Amino acid sequence: MQVEELPVTLRSNDATVAELAAHGLAVRDAFEVFFGDPEFFRQPELGEISRSGVYRQRPRRLRMVGPTGTGRMLTFILELPATDLSSHIVTGWDSSEAEVNAYDETQ
Repeated sequence: MQVEELPVTLRSNDATVAELAAHGLAVRDAFEVFFGDPEFFRQPELGEISRSGVYRQRPRRLRMVGPTGTGRMLTFILELPATDLSSHIVTGWDSSEAEVNAYDETQ
């Protein structure tokens, strides 16, 4: 992945806080991974058909995988910035075995 595509910082809102809490995470966990040793993977740029039959392009997203300071492996989905260099945290979870393996392959 090209360096200029990576975010410089992260953003969140109340919906992010609630979404992460539903997965047993907090915004601080995302920042801990982000400022630690993360790897970034492209998310498929899929579109979807709305109920009215209109095709909508989903925002470009990155999958960020990395350890916390205690070694817990976490995965976060980040919405890529449109104009600035801060990406919005969409959701997160404990990394799957496949995500950990993909991370390990980059190390």
